[in-house]
Order: sequence, then C-alpha cells, then structure tokens
Amino acid sequence: MVAGSASFLTGAFMPVSRVYVEREPQRKLEILLADPVQWRAELAFLGAGTIVLPVGVAMLARHWGEDRGLHGLDRPPGRRLAVAGTVLLAAGAGAFLVDLSARFNDPEGFALGHQPLWPFHAYMWSSLAGMAALGGALLREKRRDSGSGIPRWPGWLNLGGAAAFAGVLAGTGDIPPLFVYLVGFATGAALILRGRENRSHIFGGSE
Repeated sequence: MVAGSASFLTGAFMPVSRVYVEREPQRKLEILLADPVQWRAELAFLGAGTIVLPVGVAMLARHWGEDRGLHGLDRPPGRRLAVAGTVLLAAGAGAFLVDLSARFNDPEGFALGHQPLWPFHAYMWSSLAGMAALGGALLREKRRDSGSGIPRWPGWLNLGGAAAFAGVLAGTGDIPPLFVYLVGFATGAALILRGRENRSHIFGGSE
C-alpha cells in the first residue's frame, strides 16, 4: 500500500502535473508538448501506483487476522469488508488505466477535453467505495488489551475521507485522486508500525 501510494504521489507531484490546474485548453496542450517524455513518465508512475495499491489491500485481506491464529474456516471481523475494498479498488484501477492509456496515446485529446469522462468518474467512485469498505474493515478489527492491535484512526481516516471526498466529487464533478493515495500511504504506514509493534511485543516480552 505504501509503495503503490508513493508511486502515484511521485507522479502527481512531477512538474508537468501543473497541467491539471491549468484551465485554458491550448495552454494545457503547450505544457504537454513542451515535455512529452516527462508526461509519459508521470503517467507510468500513476499507472504503477494505481495497480499496486489494490494489490497491497488484497494482501492485507488475504492475511487478515492471521496474527491472532485465525485460519481456514475462521472469519475474523472485517475480512469480508477488506475483500470488498480490494474488489472495488481493483475495479477503479481498471477504469483509471483506460483513462491513463487514452492520455498516453492522445495527449492532445486530453488537453483539449475530447476524451470521455466516464473512466475517471468510475475510477473515483469505485476508489472511494473501496476506501469506505477498508475503513469499515479496520474499525471492525478489535484492539487487543496489549495495545498492539490496529489503531482506530486509519479506519476513521478511510471512512471519513471517503465521505468527504465523495461530497466534493458529487458537488464539483472533480477531485484530485492524489487524496486517495495520501490516505492509502498513511494507512499502510500505520499497519507497518503496528506489525513492528506486534513483533516487538512477541519477541521482546518477559516470557
């Protein structure tokens, strides 16, 4: 999750990304034509991040609850929501890859607004639904008495972020997707820290 988010954010903060805040179509086209190599590199970073983030959530869902010895037919709280989040994020990623492919092959069409908007909207709504599902999954994970369980703030960050971003998207018809990856980065980092704390608790305890 951290790797995918970092890749996307790398692309999102490249200098050529100023094209997204430029309102004049001809000026947008000038930005893209001035540095086509950087534009393609940015799209590659965005595409890699779009693919890798759902893979990270899938790995999380697959191993959900294993640190508590739950395997086989056991169904720890939140696993189904985590799987749903994986499916929704993957569906959104597929839609966005269609959009990125069009931007790669026809930068002029992108700059001049000739490309369809549905892939981007499908991507954003699916991604926000996936965030909400992941947030619900994290909130269902019970915190252990030892304090080494998953903290609640990543769950609320995903759930609240999805609701806030959905409101902006519904009201304006647009929202920078980098917000999804900022949340994904923070969530992945929290889970990494949680894993390190668990290992420290297991191997560094008094027993």
